Amino acid sequence: MTGKRLALGVMAVWLTLVGAKSSFAQAEDGIPELFESSFAYEATGNMDRALNDVLQVLRKDTGNYIATLRTAWLYYRKARHDESITYYKKASTMRPKAIEPKLGLMLPLMAARQWAVAEKLGEELCLLAPHHYLAGSRLAFIYFSQGKYAKALKQYQQVLDAYPSELEMMLGQGWTYLRMGRKAEAKKMFDQVLRIRRSNLNARSGLEVLAATP
Repeated sequence: MTGKRLALGVMAVWLTLVGAKSSFAQAEDGIPELFESSFAYEATGNMDRALNDVLQVLRKDTGNYIATLRTAWLYYRKARHDESITYYKKASTMRPKAIEPKLGLMLPLMAARQWAVAEKLGEELCLLAPHHYLAGSRLAFIYFSQGKYAKALKQYQQVLDAYPSELEMMLGQGWTYLRMGRKAEAKKMFDQVLRIRRSNLNARSGLEVLAATP
């Protein structure tokens, strides 16, 4: 009985290995290698090759969410904003509950200065994820870029309430105060940043503008 059980056990292991090998062979379509090379090319700054490889993934697997999202990102990095927007929207359609494609979509919208669309998307994201740093900080910048300084100031403060150590949000507030003509508050924010990072060029630029402002 022991020998029979051992033989059956060996047979079961063999069948498992054969099945796994067969499944691997069926899945061996070159996609893992294409993803790997795409990331490697991006790391060296070769966006054309990085994009080409991930587009090959999509030709092999048109419903691949990761490849769709990555294509959107690489088009953004190449400053091809219309294509980036298209692929981020495709990725969002594939995963309607996902936040990341919507966050990504904000980038080409902002780069293309489609402020109204970006603002609406940012506000929707902040409702979905009220304390998400990227959603909140990007929305603050969108308000600032449109000259909606009261909204920008409030949004920067909301992000700072959740992330009190974020220097970029302090700088955002400083520049917003400056644009609003609230010089004392702007100086206070820039000084606060320089007490933490005394070489911060953004804060120093802010103080220089303040000094030159009548």
